[in-house]
Amino acid sequence: GSGPVGPGGEVRREPSAQERRLAWSRGVIAALAALLVTAAVVLIVIIPTLRQGGTSAAWPTVTAAPSGQGVPRSKPEKSAPTKARSTAQERKPTADPPVVARPPAGIQVPTLVGLDRAAAIKAIKAAGLLAGAVSKVDSPQRIDQVLGSRPAGGANVAKGAKVTLQVSAGLPVPALAGMRRKAAESALTAAGLAAGPISRACSTQPDGQVLDTRPQAGRRVPGGTPVALVLARHGVAVPAVVGRAQADARTALSAAGLGVRVKGQVVEDESLVDMVLSQSVPAGTCAGPNVSVGIVVGVAGQTGPDPAEPTQTVKPPAGEVP
Repeated sequence: GSGPVGPGGEVRREPSAQERRLAWSRGVIAALAALLVTAAVVLIVIIPTLRQGGTSAAWPTVTAAPSGQGVPRSKPEKSAPTKARSTAQERKPTADPPVVARPPAGIQVPTLVGLDRAAAIKAIKAAGLLAGAVSKVDSPQRIDQVLGSRPAGGANVAKGAKVTLQVSAGLPVPALAGMRRKAAESALTAAGLAAGPISRACSTQPDGQVLDTRPQAGRRVPGGTPVALVLARHGVAVPAVVGRAQADARTALSAAGLGVRVKGQVVEDESLVDMVLSQSVPAGTCAGPNVSVGIVVGVAGQTGPDPAEPTQTVKPPAGEVP
């Protein structure tokens, strides 16, 4: 068996049946491998694009060809986004949602500063809260005016919560007895008060010394309240004896440490007999020690002594009021 002769004069041998079957098997395998690689590329590139677009389809599971076979992969179309690009779009921040203002929970404590204590307690109860303890502090504000609260006005608390109050106790009037006038007025100013009107009272204390105040020491008043001063005027107060019986007048004047001078005057009205008609020193005058006070006593015209003559004269120990 010789076979066909080639261009070079060599004799070509025809492949055997076994060699033809082996060559055909290799061609089939190569074709199948190429199809599997192409299917894998389609699955990797096309399926994510379909999922991004919201379209789903059922795809069979295909095993990719093993690496090492030099089959080129198809390039994805430019219009199809990659997985990395879709992930970046998903992470892109969106606009913040609008903020909706919500009313605060609980009950709002009413504004109480400046109210009187009674009005503040009424407002607390009207708000559904409870009035707590009340503390007093020195303050120039009017007495019982609310200075503060806990919790403060405007705070939100639970229903039934207690609200404590701090109120003004005013300012105490200082003790000024025994001071001189100028020193007492300076002390009032330092205490947040003011010096009021001046009055005088008879006393054994030296002239100008403070005997008392109105309001009295220790009493609490609002800041700036004027405080009246009672100053001493040396001497004893002459009692009022006009209209009293002669015996009563003598007793009152003697008890005050004063002497008595008596003079009679004829009267027609019998009810005025032996009654004091006048006195030489006005009632309330501060008379020094050993001063005598003259009194005029009514006498009956027919039986009484001569009106020009004094019925009786009681001389004081020393000195005399003209």
